[in-house]
Amino acid sequence: MQQKRVRSKLDWIPRWEGPVRAWSCNFISRNKWRCDSINDFEDLLQDAYLIYLKIVEAYPHITEPRIFMGLFKMAMTNNMHDNARYVKRKREVHEETSVDAPELDTGRIGEVTNLGYISALLAEAPEELQMALDIIENNPEALRGKPKIKRKRQNLNMQLRRILGFDTARLDELRNYDFTGTLKSLLQEQA
Repeated sequence: MQQKRVRSKLDWIPRWEGPVRAWSCNFISRNKWRCDSINDFEDLLQDAYLIYLKIVEAYPHITEPRIFMGLFKMAMTNNMHDNARYVKRKREVHEETSVDAPELDTGRIGEVTNLGYISALLAEAPEELQMALDIIENNPEALRGKPKIKRKRQNLNMQLRRILGFDTARLDELRNYDFTGTLKSLLQEQA
């Protein structure tokens, strides 16, 4: 006759408070210098808690504290190595300065924070393009059109030609003027 299998009961359930949290605090205190300076102790402790939750969820059948702590310690060590590698990559790319970023870019032409160069380009743009940009900036409602009037779908060039009256012009070059193409070529020439 076969013996009836008895289901084993879990004698131990992992808890954050106690040895796991205490070990995490000590580990973070010893290794905080390896992490990015924007992370304070509480941020790293929250990360440790999230790692704890992942291990609890991924390994629900662990019944020995020694095995659970081994997994948790390894996961925390790997996470700290990842943080250290991130900081190393960041330091290779970013330059630490005592000056604010906008102050570094003052006086430079063509920088992202300097609109002088693009303004000079647009000031030299053809008059048709300047008129179209003026409509886009100051009267964008005109591009949406009136909801009661049913028109066939128009792209931006067609809408601008209609608003500026170029669609009824006698000259073919105005009726077919390419605003977007002109703007793209203007910006690409200077790049």
